[in-house]
Amino acid sequence: MIIKKNSFSLQTDRREQFIPITEEVNSFVQTIGDHMIGGCKIYIPHTTAAVIVNQIVNPDVMRDFQTYLDSLVPKKRMLNVQGNSDAHFKSSLLGTFVEIPITKGKLKLGEWQDIIFAEFDGPRTRTVMLQIWGKL
Repeated sequence: MIIKKNSFSLQTDRREQFIPITEEVNSFVQTIGDHMIGGCKIYIPHTTAAVIVNQIVNPDVMRDFQTYLDSLVPKKRMLNVQGNSDAHFKSSLLGTFVEIPITKGKLKLGEWQDIIFAEFDGPRTRTVMLQIWGKL
């Protein structure tokens, strides 16, 4: 069994935004060779951000996604002094990790799937942690 870890930082520039990170994850996965079978866990160590797998090529999909999240967790209904409870709820709803299978050294994403970092309390510098596991 092989386990390999890595992380990278990204800078968000708006309070809420979706950023594709598939290329960064793929770059790391390619360092293991063409024969690996296993998985890649993508983890976000923040309570106001998340990671999802979805389509980002069509910007309307993510706009609709954001509109729906805002209807579920409207910022104006949060009553705390800190002011970012909505970001915590959105992060909890979407989750802070995903795991993608690896076959023959490649992520097994569907044709329209991307790995997307979701920011809900930016702008900030964020960390994305990666862990590959499997057999050669």
